[in-house]
Amino acid sequence: MKRIIRNRHLTPEEAAEYRAIREEIEREMPQLRAEIGERMARIRDTRAALRRTQSVGEALRLARGVQHKSVADLADAAGVSEEYLARLERDEIEPVFSEAARLAEALDISLDDLATGVAAQN
Repeated sequence: MKRIIRNRHLTPEEAAEYRAIREEIEREMPQLRAEIGERMARIRDTRAALRRTQSVGEALRLARGVQHKSVADLADAAGVSEEYLARLERDEIEPVFSEAARLAEALDISLDDLATGVAAQN
C-alpha cells in the first residue's frame, strides 16, 4: 500500500480521527487474526482429506463434510440445484468445468485441490 506524503501537518480534528481509526483497527485485529487462522486451518484440513479421494463426487462430499456444510448450503453457494449436487456426490454424473470451478470456489479450495486426489489415484 502506497503512503501519501503531505507537506502539511494534520489538523487536530484529522489527528483525532486518525487516532480513532487506528484504535478501532487495533481492537478488531485479534478477532480478524482468529478468523483468518480458522479459515486457514479449515483449508488445510480439507486439502489433507482430499488427497485420499477416489472421485470428484467423493472429494465434494468429503470437503463439504470437513467444512460442516449441508448439501443445501453448498448448492446455494455454487449456484447448482441440491439434486444435481447429490448426483455429483454419488458419482452418477461428472461436473462440467464451470460447475466444478464454482463448487471449488464455494468450498474455498482451488479446482486443482478438488481434482488432485482423484488424479493422484489414477
